Amino acid sequence: MEPFHLCPAHFYAFRDELFEVTFHEPVRPTRGVPEALVHDLWRYQRFRPSALMTKEDRRIEVLSPGVPNADSGPDFLQARIRIGEILWAGDVEIHVTSGDWYGHRHHHDPTYNGVVLHVTLFSDIWTGKLQRQDGTLLPELSLYKHLDTPLHRLLHQFLTRAPEALPCESVWPSLPLPVIRLWIGHLAQERLEANRRRLENRYLENPDLEALLHERLFEALGYAKNAEPMSALARRLPLARLRGIEDPRDLEALHLGMAGLLPAPADLNRTDRATIDYVMTLHERFEVLRRAFDAPPMDHAHWRFFRLRPANFPTLRIAQGVAMIHELLRHDPIGTLLEALRREDPVTALRNALRNRPSPFWDRHYRLERSTRPRDPSLGGSRVDAMLINAVLPVLYLLAEQQNDPRLEARIEDVLRRLPPENDLITRRFGKMPFGPRTAFLTQGVHHLYRTLCEQGGCLSCRVGQFMLGSD
Repeated sequence: MEPFHLCPAHFYAFRDELFEVTFHEPVRPTRGVPEALVHDLWRYQRFRPSALMTKEDRRIEVLSPGVPNADSGPDFLQARIRIGEILWAGDVEIHVTSGDWYGHRHHHDPTYNGVVLHVTLFSDIWTGKLQRQDGTLLPELSLYKHLDTPLHRLLHQFLTRAPEALPCESVWPSLPLPVIRLWIGHLAQERLEANRRRLENRYLENPDLEALLHERLFEALGYAKNAEPMSALARRLPLARLRGIEDPRDLEALHLGMAGLLPAPADLNRTDRATIDYVMTLHERFEVLRRAFDAPPMDHAHWRFFRLRPANFPTLRIAQGVAMIHELLRHDPIGTLLEALRREDPVTALRNALRNRPSPFWDRHYRLERSTRPRDPSLGGSRVDAMLINAVLPVLYLLAEQQNDPRLEARIEDVLRRLPPENDLITRRFGKMPFGPRTAFLTQGVHHLYRTLCEQGGCLSCRVGQFMLGSD
């Protein structure tokens, strides 16, 4: 049994008796621990470095934890770790438990073959048994018994901490705006190029631009918590094989069934008759359709509902993705999007191409087990814009490079300058700056600035840091 941390004793009086109660952490408090906390523990080495061992009792020495990866792929890059007598240079992947490696399907992704250490907070039945896509065994480190601070304190600090101030915030009012705007624009261009290179690597694995668009749209529908399973679902149900399915109810049954989200009849005991009938019809359709696909259904545990607004539940997002397949992706989606891009008002035309309405069932449902009050289940405007920024325009940007079409690149960048800025933790941090960001193009630059320079302490390579030091 792993050790637990004792908290101070508390005394309670009841009638004529005095009771002493001592609280301690549960031995395996896995629920409610965000993966981002484990990222921080590894990044800032918040554990005792001595006696670190793999499951096979090989000593671990961390020479460098690596560089945080803000994009797809392993969580930390370019780490240097000695395991036993061998010095490894490679990537590190972070999870709460070992089983998450299989839950996230990294064992099927060659991108993770360069992972030299799998770091978890807790061990489980899979610890020491994980394999990479190439079949090699993956070394693992479980941090829980090595923490230098009780977990409940670390969790409280993580959930209540204020964002760290950037070193340059004090000089923002005095920044030379023309120079800084040019700098942010340059970084936005760099981010577009970096995204294009990453997409190109995925395209080379499967040279089908429409399939790549399909996967990226589903990934964008999933937000951060369900992006990976949504992307995996799109890969399990290739677009080329979906085009022959005419009935949108069949598409819905196939997607929800393959996602592992169709509830069992026993889970429908407390719902209304219309919901029961609809779900059972989906079950029947799925049993017929699944025979044409080799892949087994996904595990329900892959999907996240906890702490999500109902509008972001994966069941509704899948229904919206199905409507998008039926309305856009089945009939020359790249041609449709290029035509929208050439319109006088390309932003409105592109938004209209993505807008859709799921089947009437979703007017009264967020998930399949119960009904709700009626409302519009269509995609919201901010989500449509996010999908344009993160899925549609990057794929078209890749197409522009393949066709050597600078005019298409210019139209894409023009749309980014017309779209409103993204609203997230990073852009809000820079919202106080005098120069913006005021457009989606500039938020691309701000993201690149924060991820590649601010987080890495690269102030000397930044125009803002150079200004602070008096450089030209």
